[in-house]
Amino acid sequence: MVPGDRARRGVRSNKYYSILNKLRTAIILSAKGPASETVPGTFVRTFSFAPDFVGFEGHFPGYPVLPAFIQVMTVLAMTEEVKGHEIDLISLVKAKFRAVVLPDIAVEIQYRERLVAGRNGLEATIRVPEGVAASLLLTFTDRREILSGK
Repeated sequence: MVPGDRARRGVRSNKYYSILNKLRTAIILSAKGPASETVPGTFVRTFSFAPDFVGFEGHFPGYPVLPAFIQVMTVLAMTEEVKGHEIDLISLVKAKFRAVVLPDIAVEIQYRERLVAGRNGLEATIRVPEGVAASLLLTFTDRREILSGK
């Protein structure tokens, strides 16, 4: 088996994938209700991450801040929930992190799918009560296409 082959086949059994699945589950449990489609193709969902949320561990002791990686992962997890199947991040094309995301605040995530350099892409905005916390542009592969060999 070549490196990465397990991921391409959808196998998530090793320690790395176990950690990612734990994070994904904790993210989904932090959602405050289902995603809603505000206009065709644009989805919004609100999250609130408790102080004991696993993503805050070690970032930073005494002053928990949601890591950028977890913000990106939250967009991906939300997208998977809306689509009903897994997707794989290809690249983070553009990201601007403008404000910290703290525990116990309303975090609104909005995304829409669009083509980015000829690939499946997502344009996402993460908002906190003070305004835009982050804006992301990323590309992804649909897991169903990988498994079917398309």
